[in-house]
Amino acid sequence: MKYEVIKYDTHKHLFDEAWRRCTRRGLNQDTKLFMLVSDLYISNEKKLLIKAFRKSIYEISKLNNEFKNYTYLLTDENGVIIDLIVPNRNSFSYLSIGVPLKEEFVGINAVSIALNEKEAAFVKKNEHYLKCLSEIDCIAVPVFDNSYELIGIVDISSECGLSDECPFTAFLIAKYTEYNFTSLKKEMIKEKLEEVELKILKLTAGGKTDEEIAKMINRSISNVKYHKNKIFEKLNVKNVKDCIYKAAKMDLI
Repeated sequence: MKYEVIKYDTHKHLFDEAWRRCTRRGLNQDTKLFMLVSDLYISNEKKLLIKAFRKSIYEISKLNNEFKNYTYLLTDENGVIIDLIVPNRNSFSYLSIGVPLKEEFVGINAVSIALNEKEAAFVKKNEHYLKCLSEIDCIAVPVFDNSYELIGIVDISSECGLSDECPFTAFLIAKYTEYNFTSLKKEMIKEKLEEVELKILKLTAGGKTDEEIAKMINRSISNVKYHKNKIFEKLNVKNVKDCIYKAAKMDLI
């Protein structure tokens, strides 16, 4: 991901197109933010992402106390807020976990642009489509997994303006979150994999057949196949090629 930010001054056409889409949808500018679901389900994968995000905020905040005055939020890959860190309880009372920030729901905002363009976006107060968001500046940066699949968006927002350091800070948080997420996921999968499954995984990556692996680890062929299926399940893949690719990406082999 390049250190480049979409903003009105340099990408006016994107803002104008988004504004027209909102108008065509009949989205009322007086619309208030709302929760998409009252019982948002947080999967284990999203829990790892939240943990990685929180760890990143902690690491970044140690560099500069000023960063503690901002509001930080994390959305999933669909733009729904799954974590929120505010400087005090009275800040951003209209934002909460479960609120969707996709364009079709709440119009132009940094998260919606970052979702659409897969790039960082900076939206100032008067550039938001909804009036209820017109009091904040926000910058959002996409978060990707190690296969470059979008897994979320991190956002820094403030009612008092954002410093010149904030774009770089947002990129740092996104990168830290990506790194922490990959590390946490690797640890989780390693804990799930049995010792024999790690052996089978490494031998499979080395080009050994099921028959060869069975002889080498003193197991039956059916037992090797059973553990291979368990490996596929734990890595969330469907074939050997994808299994080896994902295992290599996560430094498991």
